[in-house]
Amino acid sequence: MHTKYKLSSPVATGLETLHRLDLNAETSLRDDVKDFVDFADVLTSAHAPTSVNGNRMNIAATDRDFRDTSMSVLFDYIDRCAEFPNIRQLNVHYAHKRWISDEQTQGQIGDYEIHISSIRELGDYSAKHDIQIVLENQNSQWKDNNISVETPFSEIDWDNQNREAFGMAPEEWIQMCVDADHENVKLCLDSSHICTYSHRFPESERENKIFKFLSKPELIDHVHWSDNYLYDNRGRSDSHLPVGKGSLPVDLHRSIKELDATLLLEHFYTIEDLEQELEWINSL
Repeated sequence: MHTKYKLSSPVATGLETLHRLDLNAETSLRDDVKDFVDFADVLTSAHAPTSVNGNRMNIAATDRDFRDTSMSVLFDYIDRCAEFPNIRQLNVHYAHKRWISDEQTQGQIGDYEIHISSIRELGDYSAKHDIQIVLENQNSQWKDNNISVETPFSEIDWDNQNREAFGMAPEEWIQMCVDADHENVKLCLDSSHICTYSHRFPESERENKIFKFLSKPELIDHVHWSDNYLYDNRGRSDSHLPVGKGSLPVDLHRSIKELDATLLLEHFYTIEDLEQELEWINSL
C-alpha cells in the first residue's frame, strides 16, 4: 500500500473485516468509544463528540459556562480513550463562530482567542495520556444554512450566515494550529469537507482552493479521506464517497497518500466497495 502508517476504517467495517484487510479503526462522532472494547487491538484513534444536552458543543463560546461544559465533555472523553492501549489520536472539530438557531440555546457565538486558549488546554490534558489532539476542518454547512442547491455561489454572503465554523478557509485552519503553538496539537484534513468549502468559489478556482489545505503538510497528522464532487453542486454536500468515486483530483489523492499522517477511510458502505477502494489507492 506504501503509506507510512496502516490505513484505518470506521468501526462499522466490523472486526473480522478489519483484521482480514489488515486495517486499524476509528470510532465516529456518534459512537461512545467505551462500547468498542472488543476493538481494542485495532482502535488507534477516536472522534470526539460534538453535542451536549441537545446543543452543539462550542469550546470557543463567549458564554463561559457553556464553554466550560463543552471542555468537560472533551476531558471526559479523553479519559475514556485513555483506557484503550492503542488510541493515540483524538479528532476534534474546530468550534463554531456562529451557530444561531432556536435549538441552540447556549454557546451560539464563538471567539478566536477563547478557541486558541481552549485548544491549548486540550493539548495539555491529552498529553498526560499520550493522546494527540488533531483539529478537523468542518464542512461548509450549505444545508444547515438552508441554502438551496440551485442558489448561485456568487449570491451567498458567508459573513452573514447563521452557521459558520472556525477554520473553514485553509489559511485560518492552518493559522489557528500555528497560533495554538502546542506540540501535542496538529491538524486533521477532511477531504470531503474541503470540497464543500471549494464550492464557495467559481469552478475555475476550486482546485486551487483545495490544494491550499496541503500547503503545510508538516502540520497534518491525521486525515479523514474520502471523495466528493468538485465540479457539480452535489459537492456542496458532505458526500464522503469512497476514494476514487468522486471528482477530486487524482493528484490530491496522491498527495494525501504520501502524507506523514494516519489515514482514515471515513466511510463504510459495503465490503466490496472497501476492497475496490483499497485496490484503487494501491494503484496510485
